[in-house]
Amino acid sequence: MRVWTISKSLKKQTAMQDDRASLIRELSQEIAYHTAEQLIRLIREEFRSLTPHSGAVQLRDDRLIFINYRRSDSEDVCGRIYDRVAQTFGRDSVFRDVANILPGANFRVVLEREVSACDLMIVVMGREWLNQENMQRLHDENDFVRFEIETALKRDIPIIPVWVSRRNTMPEVDKLPTSVRDLVNRQAIAIRADPDFHGDVDRLIVRISDIFDLLDEMVNPPGR
Repeated sequence: MRVWTISKSLKKQTAMQDDRASLIRELSQEIAYHTAEQLIRLIREEFRSLTPHSGAVQLRDDRLIFINYRRSDSEDVCGRIYDRVAQTFGRDSVFRDVANILPGANFRVVLEREVSACDLMIVVMGREWLNQENMQRLHDENDFVRFEIETALKRDIPIIPVWVSRRNTMPEVDKLPTSVRDLVNRQAIAIRADPDFHGDVDRLIVRISDIFDLLDEMVNPPGR
């Protein structure tokens, strides 16, 4: 009888300890959740308080950005750049074919519409952007990368060439189709691999924001 009582008491204590441990885990998770939420809120408030004039950017979603890239050249790093730019300007403000074209849609029609509507184009260029195979593709009038750049140049849309994968020069102009040769006259920015990646993307974001500010001034000049 005494053994049974002791056993029952031990089971009760074990159950209480389990309940206590479970409660502690729940409280810890709740505290961690709220701490993370508060931290995210503080970061967002701090980020919104920064201005382009101080070398940072303001969150905005009133402008459209088109990302042009060659999958065989820079698909992976382009995805990282897209995530960072979309995080700042909003996913609805950044167009990239994989993320934005629905199955069954006419690629050419969608691309022409989106390029024509964008306020700025990013052209991601890796070391294989103009290798032998891709140069042949670029000289094909039906090539989508060429078509997107041509459309932006025709409409005088601001273009930022972005060098990735240790690329450090623009392609040779005589190797480009005539219709896209003006691309080499656009000021480029290099985005290096980690640990420099995020700092370089920050510079890209500031450059984009500066261009948007100039576009705003052209539409609404100061003093008017």
